[in-house]
Amino acid sequence: MNRYGLILLALTSATPALAQQKLTRDEALAIKANCTQDVRTLCPGIRPGDGELMACIQAQESQLSQPCTTTLDAIRAAKAE
Repeated sequence: MNRYGLILLALTSATPALAQQKLTRDEALAIKANCTQDVRTLCPGIRPGDGELMACIQAQESQLSQPCTTTLDAIRAAKAE
């Protein structure tokens, strides 16, 4: 798994609803497509693996792009059903 694949994994783990459930391939691809740039921009230099990236994403949640926010909200809603 490349670095941005790990970022994707850490990003999805940043929200409790998503961390407890396995993502579908389509959900993971949607997050990768819509959120990777947010992670690069808002949390530069933070590497996944020790919880710092998850903490950064949670702290920056209000600054996530609309596509990323919409994607995460849609996945959270689908998982809540």
